[in-house]
Amino acid sequence: MYNSKIAKKGTFLFSAGILINLLISSILFAGAVLLSNKGTDNSKEIVELTKEKGLYVVEELYNTFNSTSGDLRDDDPKIVAQQNLFDALNYDLSLSFNTPEKTLTGDCYMKAVSKSDTLSTIYINLYDNMKANSVSFVTKPGNNDDLRGVTGLKEASFTQDKNYLIISLGEQIKRGEDFVIKINYSGSPLKKGFDSFSFKELYGNMYIYTLSEPTWGPVWWPSKDLPSDKAITQVHLNVQTGMKGVSNGLLTDTIPNSDGTTTFNWKSKYPISTYLVSIVVGNLSYWEDTYKSVDGTKQMPVVYYVYPRDSAKSRVDFKQVPEMIKLFSEKFGEYAFVDEKYGMAEFGWTSGAMEHQTITSYGYLLITGDNRFDYVAAHELSHHWFGDAVTLKDWRNIWLNEGFASYCESLWEEHTGGMDAYLEHMKGFDFGFFSGTVYDPKGFIDNPAVYATVYQKGAWVLHMLRGVLGDELFFKAIRAYYERYKYGNAETQDLQDVFEEFYGDKLDWFFDQWVYNGTGRPKYEYSWKFEDFQDQKGLAYTVRLNLKQVQNNDIDVYKMPVKITIVTSAGNKEFTVFNDKREQSILLTVDSTPKEVIIDKDGWILKKAAKGTYER
Repeated sequence: MYNSKIAKKGTFLFSAGILINLLISSILFAGAVLLSNKGTDNSKEIVELTKEKGLYVVEELYNTFNSTSGDLRDDDPKIVAQQNLFDALNYDLSLSFNTPEKTLTGDCYMKAVSKSDTLSTIYINLYDNMKANSVSFVTKPGNNDDLRGVTGLKEASFTQDKNYLIISLGEQIKRGEDFVIKINYSGSPLKKGFDSFSFKELYGNMYIYTLSEPTWGPVWWPSKDLPSDKAITQVHLNVQTGMKGVSNGLLTDTIPNSDGTTTFNWKSKYPISTYLVSIVVGNLSYWEDTYKSVDGTKQMPVVYYVYPRDSAKSRVDFKQVPEMIKLFSEKFGEYAFVDEKYGMAEFGWTSGAMEHQTITSYGYLLITGDNRFDYVAAHELSHHWFGDAVTLKDWRNIWLNEGFASYCESLWEEHTGGMDAYLEHMKGFDFGFFSGTVYDPKGFIDNPAVYATVYQKGAWVLHMLRGVLGDELFFKAIRAYYERYKYGNAETQDLQDVFEEFYGDKLDWFFDQWVYNGTGRPKYEYSWKFEDFQDQKGLAYTVRLNLKQVQNNDIDVYKMPVKITIVTSAGNKEFTVFNDKREQSILLTVDSTPKEVIIDKDGWILKKAAKGTYER
């Protein structure tokens, strides 16, 4: 996910500062566009742009003070343990919408397998705004993947309490036995968190869309809503004829109905976490491109659903996407969903986006026709490796999604602009201070402090690992991690284990100070002098470098390989020293007169550094 809306409700001064800055920025931005296009009659475009930016500021203000926080749901461990007595295998979800009333009606089938010999009560996540009308079930349904064709369903008793649908089967299901539950439900979906479910009018058209991360999917559909339980999905969207209904996987067919609606049937063959299930409904223009797999054996559709007014601009902004897929496939391994699609659907967010599996939702102010938001497109696409194919085991590991995706922005910059562009993008991720730990942040990413730590510092963790291992081993480790956990779930320890295999030693020191426990950074003070001497090869110079760590934070000594550049009369000489002491004396030899010493010149360590006076 890329999200510009990180100001949390109640933090008035922080929010006001952001909003005032946004307003000023919007005015300056419009002026900059005007000035950069002297001699061009673009006044109409600037008026429209200013209107859109103004709308963005108003929406930011509204969301800051009126929307519900996206904080994680406080699950009862006893209920989670009960839910983990079964494994969801398939969902089949059919939805119909009453747009004027802003309600929906749904049928949800869930096929699952028991992991207990005494399973008789099923806990399904379904928020109380949605009411279950009937529940039925059948055991041993067979291998039929068409859950709507399952026969022998019988009524089950149920209650709704504390945002759970509690189903009493009246019998025990044995370990290893499959069962199917059908839930008919209806209600008014809630707008919670980032924008869990919305009916929104834009440009004279009504749009329906979802964004369930982290735990808001149950405000619009029932499921076992734990990221560790991935399942195959089918989604059927009954929409007003003339609209399109978009979801995950492949569109198998569209069926016109006699009641003035059309059903769009979507099916996926790949497991998906519930928070990545998505719908976008509305008046949408469609176009597509193609991607050829790295081995050249497959061609995959790359599809786009955009608002009609943005169709032409999207063809400019999205032209790079197949190349992005190729880049990440070459870096990490083939795109995991190559037998289905990659797609992007414009939705009612302003300047945010969400990596819904095979169909990224993309904010309507991000389509500008000038590629200025390519980094957002790269961010969301890369989630299909890290977040969608390899999904976090639980929300304590959210950095494995967002740190990776932010880092992939920099890899795209490196691809298009070289190493200098990569390093510059990484430098832009350093805000000088990060709050809390990367792992298990206290709060969720709608909190601006948590957002920065998870996204930007998370990206720096990967950047620093690249510096520690070097390019060859770093990318081998990433490919191994992806391949090992593809279509499943992973946690931070899994990533550490893979990196240790390629590093050839323990990396506890690294993960402790940068991921699990450390919240600060090293502050280096250094000083140097040189002495010349004659050796068998001629005149040489000894550089005496004093390197101190003077930070006052939770990590007394940061252990890191430090790259040292000695600028000499004949050019730069590069050295790497493993620094694991509060104060360290280092001797280095060069064959030309030293002019300057630079610590970590290219910025491979999240640090502060200051030069002092050499003391014996």
